[in-house]
Amino acid sequence: MQHLLLFAVSISILLAFGAAHARDKDEIPPATAKPLSEIVQSLEAEGHTVITDIDFDDWLWVVRVYKAGLEFELRVDPVTGEILSIRPD
Repeated sequence: MQHLLLFAVSISILLAFGAAHARDKDEIPPATAKPLSEIVQSLEAEGHTVITDIDFDDWLWVVRVYKAGLEFELRVDPVTGEILSIRPD
């Protein structure tokens, strides 16, 4: 019985932490953001044919891409889809 109670308490704590973490506003795009699929299509149309990672951080999409055989990190505005910075990675 104690194991079941400990398990239930542990799950409750994890769920509460997860819900609080999900509410961290810089972790999710704003309601006015373009769909991620649209941003990916735009990047591919610009020649970024291999996308290896996408993350949302500090209110921007951080996208790791290859173009012409070189790897880059792009910072993309989630609302406009504009590439704000490009740096070699």
